[in-house]
Amino acid sequence: MTIDARPHKFTLDTSTTALLVIDLQNDFLHPEGFCCAMHGVETSTVERVRSIIPRIVGVIDWARRSGVKVVYTRESHAPDFSDVTPSKKVRYENAGYPIGAPGKFGGFLIRGDSSSALIDELAPIDGEWQYDKPGQGAFYATTLEADLRAAGIDTLLFTGVTTECCVLATFRQAADLGFFTLLLEDCCAAFEPREHEAALDVLLGENGAIGWVATSDALVRSAMPRALDGHDVPVP
Repeated sequence: MTIDARPHKFTLDTSTTALLVIDLQNDFLHPEGFCCAMHGVETSTVERVRSIIPRIVGVIDWARRSGVKVVYTRESHAPDFSDVTPSKKVRYENAGYPIGAPGKFGGFLIRGDSSSALIDELAPIDGEWQYDKPGQGAFYATTLEADLRAAGIDTLLFTGVTTECCVLATFRQAADLGFFTLLLEDCCAAFEPREHEAALDVLLGENGAIGWVATSDALVRSAMPRALDGHDVPVP
């Protein structure tokens, strides 16, 4: 299938494609989670960021019906902080959200606490992969690359939060590893709209040297069969 993407069209084979759902966890997206409630994010911002959830749920449904592997990630750390690098510890403290800081659902980004669990709107089914990652990029200190290679996956679709941080980091890693990479711009979000747009500008830089960007609607419409008169036929 060929998708109307930017800056150039994007072609994929669903049998060798995986959908990445990056860090849709309570710490980041639950209204009472650390970033939304504990970090003082305005209600309107929370609602705007959470508005991507129904679209991602829709893309997951499309992926399951299309034979596309669905992969979930969670940014999280061991309770003893053994996998927190000194640099990350200082960076997150300077940013105002220290790793392990207490919140409604437990310590911020602590593996095993409800804080780092996937939001209730997402319910992985049997066979869908889940990864806890200690870095922003999903390929650092995980088996994700090896698992994708073993499954014959060469194309990745990107959704999640935040666009400029963990999504962009994973996208850049994947591109350098040789995967075909397509970011679904309406299925990603940042707490600052300008940072979301800046990340898109980076990915679209140099006329496509980094990767591709499209909407979820463009993806799903590209999968619709065509009637003899050329009109789209809804997928049941």
